[in-house]
Amino acid sequence: QIIPARMLNEFVYCPRLYYYEHVIGEFEDNADTVEGRYRHRRVDQETGTPPSPEALAIPEADEAVQKTLVSTSVWLEAPVLGAACKIDRLEIRDGLAVPVDYKRGKKPDVPGGAWEPEQVQVVLQGLVLRENGYKCEHAEMWYAESRERVRIPLTEELVERAKRHLAEARAAYQSEEIPPPLEDSPKCPRCSLVGICLPDETRFLKAFRVSDAALSKRPRRLVPERPDAGPLYVQQQGMSLGKSGDVIEAKEKGKVVSRTRLLDVSQVAVYGNVSVSTPLVRELCDRGISISYLTYGGWFVGMARGGEHKNVGLRIRQHRWAEDKARSLELAREFVRGKILNCRTMLRRNHSAAPDAVLLELKRLRPVHHDRRIWDLSLGTEVRRPRSTSESPRHAQVRTSLEFDFQGRNRRPPRDPINAPLVRILAAHA
Repeated sequence: QIIPARMLNEFVYCPRLYYYEHVIGEFEDNADTVEGRYRHRRVDQETGTPPSPEALAIPEADEAVQKTLVSTSVWLEAPVLGAACKIDRLEIRDGLAVPVDYKRGKKPDVPGGAWEPEQVQVVLQGLVLRENGYKCEHAEMWYAESRERVRIPLTEELVERAKRHLAEARAAYQSEEIPPPLEDSPKCPRCSLVGICLPDETRFLKAFRVSDAALSKRPRRLVPERPDAGPLYVQQQGMSLGKSGDVIEAKEKGKVVSRTRLLDVSQVAVYGNVSVSTPLVRELCDRGISISYLTYGGWFVGMARGGEHKNVGLRIRQHRWAEDKARSLELAREFVRGKILNCRTMLRRNHSAAPDAVLLELKRLRPVHHDRRIWDLSLGTEVRRPRSTSESPRHAQVRTSLEFDFQGRNRRPPRDPINAPLVRILAAHA
């Protein structure tokens, strides 16, 4: 298994992050990752061609060896080592190859001037250069915010440490077990995958199954980011959607009638005779933005979306659990319990005067964790839940004090403001 240097950096930083991103295929952006890509925008462009090691083996008096040769975004592989790397900036100085890695932040006040994951990453880049025939004695880190360079020598200690981490990362890649979360680490809150990894919640649930005494340590509060992106609906017949840079252009009879930034779009839903260009479809799939195709009347036809994550082990365990009646019942009970409790919470939060009888009924209906009721009773509980709350939305008030008048579900066409958004939501997510 070929391990890129960036993947090794993430493995040393957090094995669980490495597994989620590179084995399962999960990734989410946050402010740090977006800024990091912005800082790399120049070195991510391929410029210059590094000279071959043979071309460097010339007399030192030659002027070509004396000057510094620079190349950016250089990709190299080392099959024997089992590693690869994309070097942000490769400098050839006096016949020696020096990989320079760009970091967006300040130089840390730690021994060596760089964190261990970053040291391991650039040392591995040096080892890849050596296997390709270059002479490399040290690497460098460039910190954009403090505008400082840090020299990382390829000492025997750092080389052995990089090789050891490389072997551990390869073993983790081939494993079917997700590494455990870090314990109370300050890295977690700023990690872009914290909403997927759920480190505190994972430890909390594992402790719950082992001992009730372990429940005294509650998870840290997670504050989800408010998504800026929203759905894009296109209902005008005969329109076409295309891509222009990072913008979705909607055209009618060849004329641009609207422009929407891709950053502002969470999903696209097209109704009826609306065409979507292939470049736009590919861009949306690359960004994980789904495209829903519906009829003119709102009936779901199909969906286009990018590749899913690669967690095959999870899929296998899900199918095994589905065949296990006891485990399936446990999951079903928790689903029903969560739905009922959430309904009760929303009712108390948004109702101007929530009826006590309804609240008590919802509390009584929730399945108890240790209760071993059969499937039919769990399903019956879920069915009875809407009946006890069917009249409550009629009198619910949101924070804007807007009075809702909900008499029941209706559609084609929806006959009141409540059913109108319900129909739209159900059609988009059918």
